[in-house]
Amino acid sequence: MKPSHPRLRAWWTDDPADPGRALLSDPDVQKLIAAISPESRATDLGGVMSLNVRLDAAGLVLRVHQPFVSRRRMLALQKVRRALARQGLLVPTPVQWRNAPVFACRDRWAELETYLPHERLAPTFDAYLWMFGAMGALHRALAGLDLEVPRPLVATYAPPGSLRRWLPVTEAAVQRDTEAADVARLLRSLVRQLRQQWVPATELPVQLVHGDVRLSNVCRSIEDRTLYLDFGFLAQRPRIYDLAYAMAFMLLALGGHRAPEHFAWERIPQLVEAYEAASGVDLTPRERAALAPYAASVPLYAAALDGFTEDPAGKLHSRLPFLHLSTWLLAHPTALLANENGKR
Repeated sequence: MKPSHPRLRAWWTDDPADPGRALLSDPDVQKLIAAISPESRATDLGGVMSLNVRLDAAGLVLRVHQPFVSRRRMLALQKVRRALARQGLLVPTPVQWRNAPVFACRDRWAELETYLPHERLAPTFDAYLWMFGAMGALHRALAGLDLEVPRPLVATYAPPGSLRRWLPVTEAAVQRDTEAADVARLLRSLVRQLRQQWVPATELPVQLVHGDVRLSNVCRSIEDRTLYLDFGFLAQRPRIYDLAYAMAFMLLALGGHRAPEHFAWERIPQLVEAYEAASGVDLTPRERAALAPYAASVPLYAAALDGFTEDPAGKLHSRLPFLHLSTWLLAHPTALLANENGKR
C-alpha cells in the first residue's frame, strides 16, 4: 500500500464506511443497476475493496471497484479466474455486459460475475483446518498459471523497509495522545525485531497467491464445494505469506483478547500438513523459518498505516490485541513449528 491512498485502512473489518468505497445509494451506481437488471432487487454484500451488489433476478453480482484499480489489472484477474475454473475450481465466472468485460461507473471500473450461493463457516479450528487444505489446492492451481498480472496498487503485504517508512507519519499523528504514543513506541520496537528475523522474498518460493485467505473469501457452496472469492489482492508473492497471513487472522479470531501464550500452538502443524497435502509440495526450511516473522508482520502492517487514517490514536489503541500477537511471535520464532507433542 502506498501512503498516497491513505483511506484504505482496517479493510479486514469489511467496514462499508471506507470513503474510497462506492455506495449502493450512489446515483451512478443506481443508474448502472437499472440499466443492467431493472427487475432485480439490489443487495450490498459487503466488502471494502469494492462495492459488491447482488442482483437477485439476474443471478449476478455487480462489482464497482476503487478508483485506483486499473482496467488492465481487472482483465488479468478475470483471466486468472477463468483459468482456475478450467482446472475445476469453483470461482465466480466473469460475465460481459453489452459485449464488454469491464465498464465504467463514473470514475471507476465495474464488472459483473455470477452469483454463487454459499455459506461462510464459523471460526473454529476445524474450519481453519479445512481452509488451509483449500488454500493448498488453490496454490497448486495458481502455480501452474503462466499469466501476467499487474501488481496491485494496494496490497496487504509489506516488508520491514516499508513499515519503517510509514512509522514516522503514525508516530507524529499520535504524539499528543500518551497511550497511543506508547503503542507507537511498541510498534517501532516490533518493526526493529521484525527486520532482524525477516527472510527476504529472494530466498523464498514465489508464485501467484490469493493475498487475502480468510473464511470470508474461502467458503462452502450449497453443493458442498469449496468456493474462492475476492481475488483483489492476488499477486506474485512469497508463497509462505498466504499461510502466515491466514494464520495471523485465525489466531486473532480464535484467540480474541486472550494472551497468545494460551493458544494451542501444538495444533499449528496440522494446518501446515493440510496445506502441504493439498498443494502437493512441502514447505522449504527457509519458508518454515519465515512463517513466524511473516505472520508477525500482519498486525504491524495495519498499525504502521494508522497515521494516514482519520483517527490514528483510536486505531492504534484498537490494535493492541493484534500487536500482542506480533510481540509473542517475534519472541517465540519457533512457536509455529511445534510438533504434535508441543516440542520445538
